[in-house]
Amino acid sequence: MKKWMGVLLISVFLIANQASAFLVESSYMKQAGGQYVKVTKVTCDTASSSDCQTLCQNPTTCQRSEPYCRNCAGTTSPLLRQLFTEISKSYAISQELNDRQMLVKYLATEKYVLLDIKSVFNYYTPVGGEAFGKELGFFCGDAAESALLAVKLDEVHQPMALSYVLCRNNIGQTSAFEVKPRQPGMGNRPLTSPLIFNLN
Repeated sequence: MKKWMGVLLISVFLIANQASAFLVESSYMKQAGGQYVKVTKVTCDTASSSDCQTLCQNPTTCQRSEPYCRNCAGTTSPLLRQLFTEISKSYAISQELNDRQMLVKYLATEKYVLLDIKSVFNYYTPVGGEAFGKELGFFCGDAAESALLAVKLDEVHQPMALSYVLCRNNIGQTSAFEVKPRQPGMGNRPLTSPLIFNLN
């Protein structure tokens, strides 16, 4: 009995340590002036410490400010409308990223925003609501609450394309999935054409 208890405790300890081996989250950070800025937070353990080191020269935790997203706050982006209302009709998982370095490079070099179930950019469905949760569940299953959509921004910081769906796996690590557009059909054609509004 003691032997089994020891094995069980060791297993729980190992799983707990792996739970944050490589974890990507999106949150807000308060700046000195009182403003809030959207940040990508990455947590690494010993095995993935080189990833955090690459991202921001810190082996355990990393916070990177996400750029300003033009036309994200409001209903002018056809891409965001599609992602928040019918992502499961428009996109499918292409494959899981086996090489995490591709995701680390993306996070380090691309202009992007991360969208989650409580995104402030969701002007299309109730924030944190069941409808968008079901859409995310199509990709991440029971982990829909922590799912993230990595949306690439163009040169003027407008949403350009859905790059990855990030899901938390059964041991609490982030898994990244490439996506592909479904076959275009009536009512579910992926939208990529940008709209630029010049208010000057």
